[in-house]
Amino acid sequence: MRKIDKIILHCSASDNPKHDSIDVIRKWHLERGFSDVGYHFFINKNGTIQEGRKISAIGAHCQGHNATSIGICLHGINKFSLAQEQALFNLVDVTLDVYNLTEKNIFCHYQFNSNKTCPNFTIETFKKSFSIWQKQNTIDDNSNKDRNDGTEF
Repeated sequence: MRKIDKIILHCSASDNPKHDSIDVIRKWHLERGFSDVGYHFFINKNGTIQEGRKISAIGAHCQGHNATSIGICLHGINKFSLAQEQALFNLVDVTLDVYNLTEKNIFCHYQFNSNKTCPNFTIETFKKSFSIWQKQNTIDDNSNKDRNDGTEF
């Protein structure tokens, strides 16, 4: 198993419903000359987690950090569904556990490339929401009754 020391969060930079699939992202990446989709996971608007590149394979999602990271991509630009948020929290939680990592090992793409804003939410905002989720172990639907399908973590 390869050494993993980072989880890097991304967005697809498209809100087009026709792009809500790892297969579309894979096609784009193959057209750019990649050997496969660059991300290890893709989270659809409905919260479905799709597997991309095998975890055992080095990703192609964050130059200079691919060898020791796992790339997770959310479909969308800057409005993500509550289902995506829950799926991301679950996936990150499991990944932290499997690789014996902590919140210090979670990053956003923009932190490694100043020309990027991806995933269009701050790491601080993500970590705060994730920490609350971890304490609750699940998002209480009643506490989020006013949230809509355009959450920004």
